[in-house]
Amino acid sequence: MYQSIFTAVCLFCLSLSFHPVIVVAAEPVDSIVVSATRSASDVKNTPLAISVITAEEIAHSGAVHLVDVLRSNGGLTISDLFGDGTDASVALRGFSATAQQNTLILIDGRRLNNADNGLPDLNTVAISSIDHIEIVKGSLGSLYGDKAVGGVINIITRQPQALDYGVEAGYGSDDNRSLHANVENSHANGIRYRLSAERRLQDNYRDNNALRLTDVFSTASFTHEQGELFVELQAQDENIEVPGPLFADQLRADRRQALNPEDYIGTDTWSGRAGLRQQLTDQLEVLAEYTNRRSDTSGQLSSSGIPTLFDSKRHHIEYTPRLNLDLPMPAGKGLLTVGADLFSTDYLIHSDFGLTDDTQTQQSVYARAVLPLIEQLTGTVGTRYGKVENEILVDTLAFGRSLPSGTQLDDNEHAWELGLSYQLTSEWRVTGRLDRNFRFVTADEYSAVADNNFFTRLFAFGQTVPLPSTQTGLTHELGLHWQNQTAMLGVQLYQLDINDEIVFDPLLFLNTNTGDTRRRGIELEGRVILTDNLDLSANWNMTDAEFVSGPFTGENLTFLARHTGSVRTSYRFTEALRGYLELVGTSDRVLGGDFANQFDRLPGYVVSNLNLSWQLSPFTVALRVNNLTDKHYSDSANTGFDFRKPFPSPEVETYFPSPGTNFRLTVKYDFQ
Repeated sequence: MYQSIFTAVCLFCLSLSFHPVIVVAAEPVDSIVVSATRSASDVKNTPLAISVITAEEIAHSGAVHLVDVLRSNGGLTISDLFGDGTDASVALRGFSATAQQNTLILIDGRRLNNADNGLPDLNTVAISSIDHIEIVKGSLGSLYGDKAVGGVINIITRQPQALDYGVEAGYGSDDNRSLHANVENSHANGIRYRLSAERRLQDNYRDNNALRLTDVFSTASFTHEQGELFVELQAQDENIEVPGPLFADQLRADRRQALNPEDYIGTDTWSGRAGLRQQLTDQLEVLAEYTNRRSDTSGQLSSSGIPTLFDSKRHHIEYTPRLNLDLPMPAGKGLLTVGADLFSTDYLIHSDFGLTDDTQTQQSVYARAVLPLIEQLTGTVGTRYGKVENEILVDTLAFGRSLPSGTQLDDNEHAWELGLSYQLTSEWRVTGRLDRNFRFVTADEYSAVADNNFFTRLFAFGQTVPLPSTQTGLTHELGLHWQNQTAMLGVQLYQLDINDEIVFDPLLFLNTNTGDTRRRGIELEGRVILTDNLDLSANWNMTDAEFVSGPFTGENLTFLARHTGSVRTSYRFTEALRGYLELVGTSDRVLGGDFANQFDRLPGYVVSNLNLSWQLSPFTVALRVNNLTDKHYSDSANTGFDFRKPFPSPEVETYFPSPGTNFRLTVKYDFQ
């Protein structure tokens, strides 16, 4: 069944290029993006494969969470543990348990990724404030450095254009309730502002999985003739109950039950950001942003059925100055970007296992040039030097935790990029690029080794586990892109070779270098406006990934579907009523942690979602129904020990069941 669906998606994408006569006149798809150069640029001048999800597409889908939006875009590996987006990882090009360290997620260029293995908080941005989302499929090491291995997801928020205020209330399955309010304005003197507040109360699909979220956000800016100044402030209080995974027999008995009925996590986050853009001359522009983010987390998580209290603190500071210099050339105007990325994170976690306190700093400098070589040919060249330093304290009084003797906690790496973009005709473009990337070891990966070495000595599981080393990689890409005013088609071929890939081993309970890996893939994306009332889009991705060195040579990488795809259509029945339908599918996957590929694979699935929206200004009413066929599936599954059995506990499968059929009704009042 999955093969036929993916084949249909593929054929549809290809048909877009051979049947352009079916489209009607309309405005061309936007081609100005910021992720390609960290400033506004034309996508035609870049060798990158960039997909753009517009605010209109998000509104038509009726998506409630950012994860729902991204899931519909092929090429992404989604692991949403509870189905509400609160504990979800998003990865490009085949990363699973370490997705948060290999896919860079940004909001207006500001990093959401942490210096530890904590997941980026995807609840940081409200759906209603998104202008568009840029998805860069492929590593971008020279421009972004650490963590931009599989790609970059940049969420661009909208700028206030006029006086606008509104309120949105929602109610859905499992007593899920939400209330969101906002006000914004733009004045003739250049001052703009936006204030918003959100409250979400959700019981969710499973037992012990209630969510309580409060978010307050504010931004203000001043635009003048030569540039702009801005400041942002945000506070968030999130409390979620954590049910844990289920063993196979528990899953069969009751999908909704909780393995850990008393576990919870509470997080308070405060963040501030300020920046400027100043035109110094006609050719030279300076940009800089400063971010200060603090989060305090505490709660209880169970390990082998034993509840453990913990608390942690993160204090992250980043400073990202850069210069843009226009380069007059015979074939057109080029762009040179020179900048620095300075990050500092204080990370502390305390639990019954001990205390870890680490200050990790990263300092990088980079330069990247986009150069028109001839009228139709643009070249890109970039380089980056980055270094990381750690000042780590491991509490050696707790259970004898220690790092291996001679441990080196500092490192440095290089990244570089070479790319070409050739505009064959006004509609056809071909691209090619090489990109070297890197990913540094995180703060808690050091402390995990200290924990593990104590237990391996205590229980004689094996020898001392070495620290992981910096991961490096090289991407080769070829792309073919076609676009007219109402349709587009993109085809991308790639190979991503990773040296010393850092992966999570659920048996050792740590991230470690398991060996070299190789990912090869094809990405197809198409979109077409069929009539004034009907549009259609689809994507299909095939990934072949395996270990090429180490103890698991020749085995498939874990938790990576060979095929993923989606088909989406939006139809306007009347001026006020619009319908949206999507099919999202993935083929089967090796369980997370099953490096030897010895367990049964996690079955694939196809899920259908529907949204109906009715608009009678200033009111909009929307009804979204997810999983129309009540498909029973799991979005995440791993191997682990069944602690219910006598020691030594057997290694078994564990599952995070996804929600069945569920709905959400929203009513929005929007005055403009």
